[in-house]
Amino acid sequence: MVVAAARVCPLCGGRRGRCIWIEDGYRYLRCAACSLVWADIGKDEYVAKRHNVWDEHEVSVQTEDFYGRARERAHREFLQLVGPDGGRLLDVGCGLGFLLVRAQQAGWRVRGCDTSQAWVQTANARVGAGVASVGELKDAIAPDERFEVITAWDVIEHVHDPLGFLADLASRLAPGGQIFLRTPNLAYVLPLYALRRRLGHDVGLKPTNHVVYFTATTMRRALARAGLRPVRWPVLAPPQVETFRTPGSATGGAVRLKNRYAEMAGWLSAISRGKAVLGSDLDVLATPMAR
Repeated sequence: MVVAAARVCPLCGGRRGRCIWIEDGYRYLRCAACSLVWADIGKDEYVAKRHNVWDEHEVSVQTEDFYGRARERAHREFLQLVGPDGGRLLDVGCGLGFLLVRAQQAGWRVRGCDTSQAWVQTANARVGAGVASVGELKDAIAPDERFEVITAWDVIEHVHDPLGFLADLASRLAPGGQIFLRTPNLAYVLPLYALRRRLGHDVGLKPTNHVVYFTATTMRRALARAGLRPVRWPVLAPPQVETFRTPGSATGGAVRLKNRYAEMAGWLSAISRGKAVLGSDLDVLATPMAR
């Protein structure tokens, strides 16, 4: 049933959507006009209730492992994808600095920003003093700085105004530059989580954390509204962690299964030229539209 929304669709401004998920008293709506899925929560309430590991002063071993070792394979694949030219690379939401270190080692001149002061301090201790700055992009990076590559790994799903965010990224590109985004792929996440919930697993889409979800279709629309166009839909490796296990299964079995699925999803994305993007994460390289 189509219902009225408390907040407008952050992609098209629509005010009606179909409720597809309710969690913690909040609805996820699928826009009746453009099909984007968003958490029906106002910005002030979202900011007040949002809490993530980067809001904490102490970094746990599990967090360090998830953002470090578990993403090493994806980071390596990404750096191979963009090549060894070694221009300027900006990582928005740089977290603990692992991508910055790996990109620097690959020859890139790196900068980063993140809203977590504690994590920026950790990143600078890892990659070099002053490389990462505290704050959102518009405040943390000087307006005249330009970059050949800008990345935002698992950031846009936390942004209440994704179109404004994309426009900010585009405004910092050097001529010929490109943007890389990674975000959960709703085409994968929603059916899997719905199945796991039916099986009694404790799973959630987290409306006070992930405030918007994209598919390849809605990401194309968002990019276009920000003056960008996708040029490639790679399917990079998922985080190398055991997200689920069955009784008696060997450690590493789930990781091997996820990696194999990512390989097949990558082939499908390449064959379909980005029309069928079914990886667990939505990975996209985009450039400004020709004028």
